[in-house]
Amino acid sequence: MLHIPLLVIGVAATIAFLILRIKKGGLVAAVAKTGASVLFVLTAMGALMDSMPLYGAPVLGINRLNPWVMCYIAGLVFAILGDLFLDLKYVYLEDSDKYSFLGFSSFIGTQLLYFAGAFNCFRWCPEGTYDYKPIWISLLVAAIFVLVIVFGEKKILKVKFGRFKAISAIYSAILSFTTAFTVCCAVKTGITSAAGLMALGEVLFLLSDLILSGTYFGVGKNRKKDILANHILYYAAQFIIATAVFYIA
Repeated sequence: MLHIPLLVIGVAATIAFLILRIKKGGLVAAVAKTGASVLFVLTAMGALMDSMPLYGAPVLGINRLNPWVMCYIAGLVFAILGDLFLDLKYVYLEDSDKYSFLGFSSFIGTQLLYFAGAFNCFRWCPEGTYDYKPIWISLLVAAIFVLVIVFGEKKILKVKFGRFKAISAIYSAILSFTTAFTVCCAVKTGITSAAGLMALGEVLFLLSDLILSGTYFGVGKNRKKDILANHILYYAAQFIIATAVFYIA
């Protein structure tokens, strides 16, 4: 099982990055962060390889792979790009806003790919029916998140998005929609299923971004404990999603 040792190495690399990030920061921590991020992609690739039939023999009763599982690996790659752009904003201060928008755009791509994977890999709608309830529930959740950002920016979230308000609302809508959709899939197929793992990853992803919005756009929320909580939730989410690839494929 290739993905298990890669997962262990990835968790160790994430812990090393967190120690460097809190104690030193700077270029060394940024390189360590990139290494940890590369490892969640490698974990997903290892999970995909572990799911492949060996010499034509079915694995876990599966005779062929679902090609849509590649959406998750592509989404993880987009997440690395998002991390890179958001780190570059601190290096090239004159282009800080441009890199911030690129970071947002990359993570929007991540969530769109995760949704495409969930839509085509999970049984969210019983065969032969037109039960679109998960879609409507997810749209409602997304609408609530957008309304909170647009009208509750200062009173509820206690942040100031400024020129990033529009893209924050778009990203929040897509992230919350995808999270709600995967949770609905997990409810339908069972929380111990592959959908359950993906739902857990998405919920942790959402929680990490809620903290990140405070550190980016809030006042007095860029504390070490906030940074630590954000990264722990984020990497936990990504490694769970990477591991879920084995069961989805």
